[in-house]
Amino acid sequence: PLLATPPAASDGRPTPLQRLKTATSSVAGFLDRRYFLVGVVTAVALAAAYPPLGRRGGPLRPERTVAWGATCGIFLLSGLNLPTSELARAAVSVRLHALIQGFNLLLIPLTTVLSCNALLAAGLLQPALRDGMVVMGLLPTTINMCVALSRSSGGDEAVAIFNAVLGNLLGVLLTPYLLLKLVGSAGALSAADTLQKLATRVLLPLLVGQLLRPPLQGAGVLAGRRKLLSRSSESLLLLIVYSTFCDTFLRGFGVPPATLAGLLAFVAGLHASHLWLAWQLGGLAGLRAKQRITLTLTATQKTLALGMPLLGVVFAGRPDLGLLCTPLLLQHPLQLLVGSLLSPRLKRIAAEEAP
Repeated sequence: PLLATPPAASDGRPTPLQRLKTATSSVAGFLDRRYFLVGVVTAVALAAAYPPLGRRGGPLRPERTVAWGATCGIFLLSGLNLPTSELARAAVSVRLHALIQGFNLLLIPLTTVLSCNALLAAGLLQPALRDGMVVMGLLPTTINMCVALSRSSGGDEAVAIFNAVLGNLLGVLLTPYLLLKLVGSAGALSAADTLQKLATRVLLPLLVGQLLRPPLQGAGVLAGRRKLLSRSSESLLLLIVYSTFCDTFLRGFGVPPATLAGLLAFVAGLHASHLWLAWQLGGLAGLRAKQRITLTLTATQKTLALGMPLLGVVFAGRPDLGLLCTPLLLQHPLQLLVGSLLSPRLKRIAAEEAP
């Protein structure tokens, strides 16, 4: 046959063509196993090479293709992939929901305030950055990022979806109140706007996916395509990574490099400690690996979508508004990058525990 493997050399050593075929197979296998991680590195590199292409208002129109297209696509795929029984089971996991929301909306604000006050007292943190850090700590979890990362990491996707919605609804009520207590300022988050976004970008595509699932299953369309659905969801998340870093590289932060480096180290250290605490909490609570992964990835994230409008409302007119926004602008790409890097390891942990 034309495509048959060429015979080895007469001395038993592989021929150059055999070595090339082996190397190609090894690279293809690595890319298949590390698709998401390689994709993240590629997305960040492409964003750094030419950020105007993927910025808001740029040629790719991420305000539509990412904010709407990618987000709706992720939840549509979740609806197609998840059995309705899984969503029903997730809805009654009250103890797990309490752990996730309590960690995200109570423990993180507490540790953030204590850490920032200590640095402020030592003269190592500016008051404006302290306020920005506290506001970031008070925000709810992300809407789409925690779901996509939970799925790609082998976590409990249904629990992540439920808490993405629940967290953002609670954030509308709790965040302004906690801001008043901890920062001395309060702002009104638009409940109607938040509900509209959750309904149109999360619940509607999820419902459409659930309605399409039975007929597609009956026709055999979904059979054997679980990996394809997962890869499609990961690809949409990579589009979000790319757009996020295009904006980050193009916008910059407007603070001195030394201040930015110190703040980045502080934000990264705090995020790492929260990831570790969440993982340990999941172990102490006796959670299975899937639920523990979702707790870790969902409870430690903070939303930019609600955070930026809130900062604009609460601190309107302050000349240091750009400085106040810097912690959240650092946290957003950082949590996405760290979650992406952890994803392969977490997926192996989930697979090792699976029966």
